[in-house]
Amino acid sequence: MKTFCDADQRQWQAEIISHGQTSGYLNERVHQPVLQFTCLDTTGPRRYVGYPLDDNALNNLSEPQLRELLGRASAH
Repeated sequence: MKTFCDADQRQWQAEIISHGQTSGYLNERVHQPVLQFTCLDTTGPRRYVGYPLDDNALNNLSEPQLRELLGRASAH
């Protein structure tokens, strides 16, 4: 889990989540971990971006990289 500010100085928390393993007939995208963003300053939406990462990779992302990924994420 990592906390950062966007361009408007709102605080976001980024974390890796997974939809878990399910039956093999489902699309592989269901099994991929995704990056979830949660706004800490408002009751804003959670956002997700399909960016396969492991837990260590999140720690290596810089704030500018996280802001860029947040910009690509869609409201959920």
